[in-house]
Amino acid sequence: MGQTIIEKILARASGKAAVAPGDYLEVTTPCPTVMAPHSAMDKGAGLITEWNAKIYDPTKVMLVDGHLGATASHGAAEKRKALREWAATVGVPEENLWDLGRSGIENMVAVEQVWARPGECYFQGVNGHISTAGALGSFASALSFGTAAYLLRGVNWVKVPQTIKLVVSGEPRADCTPRDVSEYVLGQLGPSGAVGAVLEWTGPYIDSLDMEGRFAICSQALFTGAWTAIMNPDDTTMRWVSERIDTSDLEPQVSDPDAEFAAVLHFNVDGLTPRIVPPPRRHEIHDLKDYLGIKINRGFIGSDANGWLRDMNHAARVLKGNKIAHHVILNITPGTPRVLKGAVESGAFMTFLESECVVPTPNEGMEWGANTPLTDGDVCIASAQTNYPGRMGGKTSQIFLANPAVVAASCIAGEIVDPYEFFEGK
Repeated sequence: MGQTIIEKILARASGKAAVAPGDYLEVTTPCPTVMAPHSAMDKGAGLITEWNAKIYDPTKVMLVDGHLGATASHGAAEKRKALREWAATVGVPEENLWDLGRSGIENMVAVEQVWARPGECYFQGVNGHISTAGALGSFASALSFGTAAYLLRGVNWVKVPQTIKLVVSGEPRADCTPRDVSEYVLGQLGPSGAVGAVLEWTGPYIDSLDMEGRFAICSQALFTGAWTAIMNPDDTTMRWVSERIDTSDLEPQVSDPDAEFAAVLHFNVDGLTPRIVPPPRRHEIHDLKDYLGIKINRGFIGSDANGWLRDMNHAARVLKGNKIAHHVILNITPGTPRVLKGAVESGAFMTFLESECVVPTPNEGMEWGANTPLTDGDVCIASAQTNYPGRMGGKTSQIFLANPAVVAASCIAGEIVDPYEFFEGK
């Protein structure tokens, strides 16, 4: 019997010839570990100094200010200062601090820098959306409260998970994005459809995507209860990786044709139209047409699901030559400095300014209310990850989730609209 990509990665990381779902392993990885100021001290880093202990390898710790950005909220300055002091105490090199000017959403920075490597385990301090890195063919997992133990030993224990194979085929409508495909599939699985498992995304549709589209799809695995997501690395993956790092020592893995899966599920997305997720439940995913006409006064484009350059250009295509409605504030936050630079070079950034949008420094930003937060009564359309009450600010505000084109078109109209007119015949 063959092995899945996850089983192969975990076998290598634990020094075993083969593993099976349910096995308990101790695994190591050559990949660095990322932590962020907004959560590092209370998720384990603080214990290291409290115990007067030493990190197994300070050079493998990357501190990325991915959530705070230039905001003054959420105790940003104090958290940033505390983590800098911690880094100096435990010996983390200055160059490993990705602060303002270098920082972006930590999951996105991790894949841009290829800290998560094909064929390896990749552990991050906290943030369930690190499943993003699975698109590189890496077993990516958040440590959360296991952070301190990992920092001390450089070893993590893992129970080998089952894998659910998702085979996606078909061609969606022109204004339908990988994020919409992900939402459609997650809506079919439900909030507990893959508890503790790994989602392995495959099929002709996945093969046709660029890496940014693949990252967006993998980022949302946790909404099914899954542990993480992964894709088998192919020529697209390795070309993207080789443009950034030396690949001579990599050992990418792929699932065997006769690998055993917990389930193999097929989805045809031919002609799929944009999805929308109304508040307050994250798992209730609908066709956009069911919510047309709802008045909005706020908008957000960003997050690790839609903070990539393809998303910036997608929004710019709609906004070009238009201004957002006078009563609407549209926040467009690039996920990383590299994305921001690309948006400047493509002309998207100028389009945003001409359309009278707010463009903060690269970070998670409005996704968690750290800049341009909502107030009670606001109605927001956003390409964020979550829509529960209070996520972006006011407890009685409402958040509708959709792709960047839907957000941009709705902010022009002042109500939720179908963006297809901007793509029809193009």
